[in-house]
Amino acid sequence: MGIQSISNSDIGGTKRGKEEDIPYQPWALAKTLSEKPPTGPDNQFDQTTDPWILYCEPPGLVRIYMEPGRTKFVQTPDAVYIFHEVMQTFRIVRLNSKHPADPDPTWWGDSIGWYENGDTLVVDTIGTNGKTWLDQLGHPTTDKLHLIERYKRVDANTLDFVATIDDPGAYTKPFESHRIFTQTGVPFLQDSWVCSVRENQGFFDDLYAPATSQKK
Repeated sequence: MGIQSISNSDIGGTKRGKEEDIPYQPWALAKTLSEKPPTGPDNQFDQTTDPWILYCEPPGLVRIYMEPGRTKFVQTPDAVYIFHEVMQTFRIVRLNSKHPADPDPTWWGDSIGWYENGDTLVVDTIGTNGKTWLDQLGHPTTDKLHLIERYKRVDANTLDFVATIDDPGAYTKPFESHRIFTQTGVPFLQDSWVCSVRENQGFFDDLYAPATSQKK
């Protein structure tokens, strides 16, 4: 099943809506429980409300690391580029920079970064559009999201990742999500994560629908 949830205490998603470490606002709790995840212990793939699957919208911040795809960081003097194999997307983290006073809302937001204690890349992001899920289970975001990510190189093959999620539009206080990443050495796959609404519909019509109807 893998990692399904931003919750540190319930990464498998077995307690959706009852996690001790997610400080929901009432509407955000109701919204989470109303979503139909495509995966996890209570998945409803055939009726999913996942905007990535339905509309090929970007998976979004934090959730991108819960998909089974690789990520590469490229350092330059002025920016860190974060390349994701999933949907072949990338983020630009500007170094030695400031956020604009009123950023236009986008899928990935406006990201600036700096190094802390000489070994930790800190990424500060605002200006998201509030349309993405934080994880596979439908935990929502709003355009008030302020995300702080800390990436620390533990050793040659291990990266420690802590995301501090501060979204006063959906949650009553900031909270953290912690993960460990391991270097695989496997190269990116070309075109393996292209999202096509037409191909998704073909999958449902030609494969999923016949298979589920036979099971019934």
